[in-house]
Amino acid sequence: MPQVLSYADAVRLLGGRDSKIVDALEALTSGAMLGAAVPFPVVLGWFDARTEFVRLGHQLVRGLSERRSGLSRYGRTRRLEAAHAVIVVTAYFEALAAADLPLAFADLELTAQEQLAVAGGADPTTALPQALFSVGLLLPRPQYPRERLLETLRDYYREVSGSMARFVSGLAVWERLPLTDRERLRRTLDALPPAAEARYDELFRQLGADFPEVAFWSSLGEHSATRAELRGLGVALTGLGRVLDDISTGRVPDERRAALARAGEAALDRPIVEAGDVPPGLRVPTLGEAYVTPLYRVANAGGRTSDEAWWSDVEVRDDLQEFLTGFLTSPRAVEAPLLVLGQPGSGKSVLTKVLAARLPAADFLPVRVALRDVPVTADLQDQIEYAIRAETGERLDWPALARSAGDALPVVMLDGFDELLQATGVGQSDYLVRVAAFQRREADQGRPVVVVVTSRTSVADRARAPEGTVAVRLEPFDEARVAAWIEMWNRANASHLAARGLAPLTPAAVLPHRQLAGQPLLLLMLALYDADGNALRRLPVAGDGGLGQDELYERLLRSFARREVAKHRPGLSEQDTDRAVEEELRRLSLVAFAMFNRNAQWVTEADLAADLAAVMGDPPPPAGDLRAPLGRAEIVLGRFFFVHRARALRDGTHLGTYEFLHATFGEFLVARMTFQALRDLAARDAAATLSFGTAPVDDDLLHALLSFSVLSARAPVMGFLRGMLSRVDGGRRRALGDLLVRLFRLVHQPRPPRRLEAYQPRPLWVAGRHAAYSANLLLLAVHAVGSLRGGDLFEHRPASAWQRLALLWRSQLDWEEWAGMVETVNVHRVWSGDTRDLVLTVDAPPEQPPVDLYWTLDIPPGDPRRRERAVEVTRDAEYMRRRTHFLCRTSDDITMHALRPLETSAPEAVRTLLATPGQAPRSIAHALLEVWLARAGGTTPEERDEALRRFTDLVGGTRWDGFLDLVEETDR
Repeated sequence: MPQVLSYADAVRLLGGRDSKIVDALEALTSGAMLGAAVPFPVVLGWFDARTEFVRLGHQLVRGLSERRSGLSRYGRTRRLEAAHAVIVVTAYFEALAAADLPLAFADLELTAQEQLAVAGGADPTTALPQALFSVGLLLPRPQYPRERLLETLRDYYREVSGSMARFVSGLAVWERLPLTDRERLRRTLDALPPAAEARYDELFRQLGADFPEVAFWSSLGEHSATRAELRGLGVALTGLGRVLDDISTGRVPDERRAALARAGEAALDRPIVEAGDVPPGLRVPTLGEAYVTPLYRVANAGGRTSDEAWWSDVEVRDDLQEFLTGFLTSPRAVEAPLLVLGQPGSGKSVLTKVLAARLPAADFLPVRVALRDVPVTADLQDQIEYAIRAETGERLDWPALARSAGDALPVVMLDGFDELLQATGVGQSDYLVRVAAFQRREADQGRPVVVVVTSRTSVADRARAPEGTVAVRLEPFDEARVAAWIEMWNRANASHLAARGLAPLTPAAVLPHRQLAGQPLLLLMLALYDADGNALRRLPVAGDGGLGQDELYERLLRSFARREVAKHRPGLSEQDTDRAVEEELRRLSLVAFAMFNRNAQWVTEADLAADLAAVMGDPPPPAGDLRAPLGRAEIVLGRFFFVHRARALRDGTHLGTYEFLHATFGEFLVARMTFQALRDLAARDAAATLSFGTAPVDDDLLHALLSFSVLSARAPVMGFLRGMLSRVDGGRRRALGDLLVRLFRLVHQPRPPRRLEAYQPRPLWVAGRHAAYSANLLLLAVHAVGSLRGGDLFEHRPASAWQRLALLWRSQLDWEEWAGMVETVNVHRVWSGDTRDLVLTVDAPPEQPPVDLYWTLDIPPGDPRRRERAVEVTRDAEYMRRRTHFLCRTSDDITMHALRPLETSAPEAVRTLLATPGQAPRSIAHALLEVWLARAGGTTPEERDEALRRFTDLVGGTRWDGFLDLVEETDR
C-alpha cells in the first residue's frame, strides 16, 4: 500500500483504470513513450487534454459519491484521499480550460527530445508530470489550520504554472509564436494559481458535503450545526459518536466485536471513582455524566514535546471532538501513532475509555490496552491479546480478530506509556517506533490499524517519535469547563445537599484554587471537601488577607486524612484520631520526600517501603485500638485522590510506583515535614536550654531529610515554607534562625554516627550530603530571619569562606539545585571594618551593581593602595589559562575564549587595573572594549566621545598610553 497517492494512483483507485490519461501518465513516468512512434498529441497533449482531465475528474468524484455504501471504513477513507488528489488536479485543469490561450497551441506537437523533457529525462526543471501529479502531500491534516493547507496549495499551483511556463518556452513552437502571444501566455499562466485555488475550494466543499468526514480533515466552515455540537464542552464525546454514526457504512459487528463494544460502553456507566472513596450519602457521577471534553494543543511530535516552553507557542483549541473525528477518518492515522499527553489527573486514561465507548462498532474496532495490567516484556501484539482477554474473557488471536473486523477499522489505545517507564525503569526509547512498525506491518497485511498512546507530558521525550506522529496535549479546565463540571456535580447530588441543608457548589468557591480546579480529579477533591459542611466556600481567599496556599493544602489534606482514618479505623477517641491523622500525613510526607530526594516525580513501591521503614519503622497501634496498624505503604495504595499508583506486570508480578496527581501536593508535604522537623527541633533545643542541658542538638531527622536535595530546586517548596514561617512570631523566628546558624556551623565538624543512617534514598558522596545540608540550612536560616551577615556564619574571613562553600555547592549540587540557590539567595558585598563581608537576603533581587574590584582584591577603605594610579593583578595569564582548563567550567571557558585575543596580544590589558579620582578601578581591557563597542555603532556621537574621554583619562600619561594607538587603528 503506497504511503502517498500520486494522481495516477488516485485515478486507478477510483475506478478510472481504462482512462487514456492513466495510460499516458504511466508511459511518461516509466519512460516507455520515448521510443513510441505515435506522436505525443495523439496520446495526450497538455493543452488539448484540458477538457479530458476535467471530465474524468468530475466523473470519478461523482462515481464515488454514488457508491458511498458498501465500503469499509478504511476503504472509504482511502478513496476519499484519492478523490482529494483528483480534485486538486481537476481544479488546475478547469482553470486552464477557462484560460485564454493562443490558438497556435491547438496544433502542439512534440519532438522526441521534447517528449524526453516531459518524461523527466532531461533538465528536471522541465519535468512537468513530476510537478503536476505529485499531489499526495497536499492532503488536509486535522492538526493544521485550513489556512496552512491553502498556503501549501498556492505554492503547489505556482510551481505547476512555473513548470508549465518553462516547458512550453523550450518547445520549438515557442519560437514561432508572435511576441504578443508569448506575453499573453505568460500572463495567463501567472493568473492560473489563484483561479485554481478558488476552484479547488469549491470542489473541496462539494466533496465535504457528500462526505462529512472530509470537512473534518480541514477546518472547513460547513455543517455549522454539526460543528457546534463537536466544539466546546461536549459531554462524554457524544457529538463524536453521533457524527461517526451518521456517516457509518459498515455492517453489524459479529459477536466478538460486539463483546468488545459492550465492554467499552459499560465504562460509561461506572462511577468516576470507587464509591468507598467518598463520604456516605454522596452520589459519585458516572463517567458518561462527568466527562467534560477538555481544551488541548496539537502539533507534530518531536524531541521537545515534554518542554512546557515549546508547547506555550502552540495554539490552545476547543474542538477536540472535531479533531478526533478528522484524525480517525484520515489516511495518515494508520501510519504513525497519535500521542496523547497531559499531567497526572488531566484525563488521558478516561479519554481512551470514553473514546472506546463512543466509536460505532459498525465502523471501528476499539481495543483499549491498560499497559499497567499487561506484561511489560511482551511484544505489542501479545499485550493487545492479553487486554482483549481481560475485557471479554475470551482468548482471541489478533490477526484473526483484525481480519474478522470486516468493514471496521481497528483502533488500539495503549494507555499509560509513562507507567511502563515508571514501574519498570526499563528503557523504552524506541517504543513509539515499534508501534509505528506494528502499524506498517498490519497495513502491509491488509489490516490497517490506528494506534493511540497516552503518556504524562514530562516523560514524552523518553520515546523517539517516528515521522508522522501527532501529539495532543490536554489542557487544564477553563472557567466554562469548571462551571459545566460543577453543574453536573450539583445535579447528581441535589438530594444529598438538600437533605443536609448544604448550598450547591459554585464556581466562585472553586476558581480561587485554579491549580486544583483545572484538573478533573482534583476538582472532584475540592467538591468532596466542600460537601463536608460547605467547607470550601468558608475558606478565606488567599491574597485578601485570608488563607495562604499552604493553609489551604493543610486543610484539604488533613480533611481527607481524617476521613480515611474514620473509615478504616472507627472508634478512636478524638485525641487518638488526631494522632492517627498526623501519622498518615507524615507517611504521605515521606512519600513526597522519597520523590524529592531522588529528583523524580515518582517513587517505586520497593524504594518507598525502604524509606518508610528507615524513618518510621512499624508504628505501634494506637492505645485501645484492637486492629492491626496500617502497613507502611498501605496509605498510598489508591486511598487518596491525590496519590496515583502506576502499575506494570512483569514475570507475573505487579510492579508499582507512586506519584501525586499534582506535583504541588508533594511540594507542600516536603515543606510541611521540613517545617515540623525544624519546629520540633527548636522546641527540644529550648527545653534543653531551660534545663541547663549540654547535650548536642539532635538534628538527625532534619539531616536525613535535607542532605540529599536542595529545597530551592522546587520553587513552590520555598513558597510554602515562606508562608509557614511568616506565621511564626518574631521572637520564635529569631530563635529558629539562631538554631539554624548553629547547625550550619556544625555541618563540617566530626560527629558520631547518626540515628537514621539507614535512610539512603540515593547514593551520594559525603561531600554531596554536606553540600545539600548546608545549603538547606542556609536557605531556612535566611528565610527565618530575613538577612544574615557572612560573619554570623563563618568565624574567620567570611568572604573567602563563602567562596569555598559556594564552590563546594557548585561542584556537588545538581544544576537545578545550584541554579535555585543562585536565584533565591541575594548576595550583597559589604565591608565590616577592614574585613570583606557579605549580607545574604531573600527579598526581591536588587539590580546587580558593577563589580567592585577593590572588594574583589581585598583592598579595604583607607588602604593606601586605593590612592595608587595602577594596581597589577599578580596572577599572570598562563595561570588563568591553566586554572580555567583545570576547572572545566563552561562560564570560565566562555570568558577566557572571549578574552583570548586581548590576553594573547596585550596580556597587561587584562591584568592591570587603573583608577581615576573618584572612580572605582577598571581594567584596561574593560575600558578598551567599552570604547571599541561604542565606536562600532549603536551609540550617539556624544556617547562615543564620552567613552573615548573616559578611556583617555584612564590610560593617558601612563606607560600604557600606547593602548590609545589601538583605538586609533580601529578608527582607521
